[in-house]
Amino acid sequence: MGASRTTKSEDITTLDWGKVRFFWAEVAQNFTRNLTMALTAIGTVAVSVVLLGTILFFHDSFELFMKQVVGQVTIAAYLKDKSPQSAIDGTMRVMKSDPRVDTVTFISKKQAMDALRNRLRGQMNLDVINTNPLPDALVVHPIDPADAASIATRLRGLPTVANVTYRSEVTEKLLRIESVLGAVGFGIVALLLAATALLIYNTIRLTVFARSREIRIMQLVGATRWTVRWPFVFEGILTGLTGALIGIGLLDAAFHAFAPKIAIDLPFLPFNFTVVPVGTIAIELLATGAVVGMLASMLSVSRYLRAS
Repeated sequence: MGASRTTKSEDITTLDWGKVRFFWAEVAQNFTRNLTMALTAIGTVAVSVVLLGTILFFHDSFELFMKQVVGQVTIAAYLKDKSPQSAIDGTMRVMKSDPRVDTVTFISKKQAMDALRNRLRGQMNLDVINTNPLPDALVVHPIDPADAASIATRLRGLPTVANVTYRSEVTEKLLRIESVLGAVGFGIVALLLAATALLIYNTIRLTVFARSREIRIMQLVGATRWTVRWPFVFEGILTGLTGALIGIGLLDAAFHAFAPKIAIDLPFLPFNFTVVPVGTIAIELLATGAVVGMLASMLSVSRYLRAS
């Protein structure tokens, strides 16, 4: 009885390994049957990954720059002279309750004059001024720089506020540049990925047609649709992963070759390449290559199986 159970267990193990060997033999056969098309698809994936990786890298660099520069946008609300402290406190409460506002800081006339003296020390002597012409002010820091204009409009409508200033033109221009560059870059990558998916689709389709007789025999002996489909799906995944790995290798070489030179030769550029999450970008690129290959191959095989 024990010997019978052992034999059955060994048979199952042998059968499983046989299926695994058969499966990967099918994948390898599919991959090499149309080698020229497969290499072309891999090359297209690599080019797409290089472009996508470059755009992601500069997008993340620009986003970090935006957080450092535009993210520090503040709105200065200058208060009316002789505003009672109770009215100033009420204005601060109103702004602190606004969900778009991060912090609200009150700067008195004396604090503003002391800061001005420190800034102009050695350039201009302000001690000759007997009165303090500077007003009390509130400095408001928005959570999202895009809300600066609407927050400034609300401040102007408060009774204690005399004037409101912030760098509206610079902020809006930088935000527009970010949105336009992001849309154009990802539009180009979307077209490239669509072309890559189409090429992988046609590669798998040619392989399927070349093996149509074998597939038909497998179906006649009881093979399920997924039994037929999986080797082709893995072929697409391998195509996408191989192309993505080649593209990542090229990007890594370019990064180590050019990033230090750019930092030395063009120090005025606002990008800090050392803080960009390169590892995260590499994982995203690998996942993109695998997903594009998988979806293109699944669509190709599914259409053939439906037609047959």
